[in-house]
Amino acid sequence: MKKNIKDLFILLFFCSILFTLLTNYNIIIKSIQNSVNLWLTKLFPSIFPFMVLGTILIDLNIASFFKKFFKLKNNSVIVMLMSALSGFPSNAKYTKQMYLNYELTLKNANSALCFSHFSNPLFLLSTLSLMFNKKWTIAIILSHYLANIIIYLFISKDNSQEKLIFNNNSLGSIISSSIKDSINTMLLILGTLTFYTIIITIGKIYFANDLIITIFTGFLEFSSGLNSLLYLDISLIGKAILATSFISFGSLSIHTQIKSILNDTPIKFSKFFICRLIHVLLSIILLLIFYLFT
Repeated sequence: MKKNIKDLFILLFFCSILFTLLTNYNIIIKSIQNSVNLWLTKLFPSIFPFMVLGTILIDLNIASFFKKFFKLKNNSVIVMLMSALSGFPSNAKYTKQMYLNYELTLKNANSALCFSHFSNPLFLLSTLSLMFNKKWTIAIILSHYLANIIIYLFISKDNSQEKLIFNNNSLGSIISSSIKDSINTMLLILGTLTFYTIIITIGKIYFANDLIITIFTGFLEFSSGLNSLLYLDISLIGKAILATSFISFGSLSIHTQIKSILNDTPIKFSKFFICRLIHVLLSIILLLIFYLFT
């Protein structure tokens, strides 16, 4: 009975989306064009190169290099470092890849996914600088990054059971495979971005309050939420808290991408989701500390 009610609710929800799309076709099409433009001009250039290079480095056994030269005992640090450069959802991609390569145990893969949730720094700098000065932009980025490091310190696991299996494929094969995998991931990002943009646009049709719409937008799709903050008439600290929350939570769009990437693995999404709530709280606390003492 409960399942039937749930299925009926889902059916009605998507039927209402279809009805609104048909009756507000021009508005929806314009929003889709905006999402594609955002993906093409900001997300693709800032994420794709790092994602390709990160995938290549993992296949070339960067873990063995780090272990040898930096005496690392924890391979999950590598996921964190590379994700900090490329941004989510590459953390899920790297975690899955290293888990399948036996470079991460299942426990360590679950942990690595939780503390490697970083937004791309180039995207953050270009977006946040439009609404904040340099001081606030750096504070938001640092609070986001430091919160992840705090999570790492509490949940990092020992890697004593992990192995290193070397990839015997040719360099050309590794590069072409990395490009294909990264393009598929970027198309996944475009698809989820477009889907949640449609839902956001429908929400804007039925709700008029700017603050509610901005929070709703940031919860569903963080990059669109950040753009909405540009036009929101609230205090600077209020904007900073919302921006930090959107970035650290990541939005349902990012969560959908991550869950899709991990779909054929036993890596748990639930632990990742709980850590995102903790991440939001920690990043806000760090931002308020910055606000009070500077």
